[in-house]
Amino acid sequence: MAKLKLDLEPVPDITVIGISSHVHDYRLCWSINRSVGLELTRRRTDITDDANGIRASYSAYDHVDEPTQGRYTLVHNHSGDGILLKEHRQADFFLVVDNEIAENRPDLLDRVRSAEFVLTAFPLPFDQLRAGHKLLL
Repeated sequence: MAKLKLDLEPVPDITVIGISSHVHDYRLCWSINRSVGLELTRRRTDITDDANGIRASYSAYDHVDEPTQGRYTLVHNHSGDGILLKEHRQADFFLVVDNEIAENRPDLLDRVRSAEFVLTAFPLPFDQLRAGHKLLL
């Protein structure tokens, strides 16, 4: 008898916003904190990715919304050793937000776009990101 195996990875309920900016991560973080009203703080450990035998580190900043326990995460897409999501080279950063928060804040994309050092911000469907799982670490 034939055996069938289903490999289904659950799609997380998140919204991803790609951000283009030419400033350092800490400066963009400060700008988004002011514009959106967050307190993004740097993680103790960076996101790491091993590609072609080279380990690259990408900074990440987190904020947990107290009433909903939803999470905001700002992830740097570029490192001196590589690019985290190669299919989106044009994005310098990704803001990953729980869907519950994004639905309650319809102005979130506009507030990110209005941040001081943001050149442009655009929504990215998570299910269309080939390596989107790297943003969830």
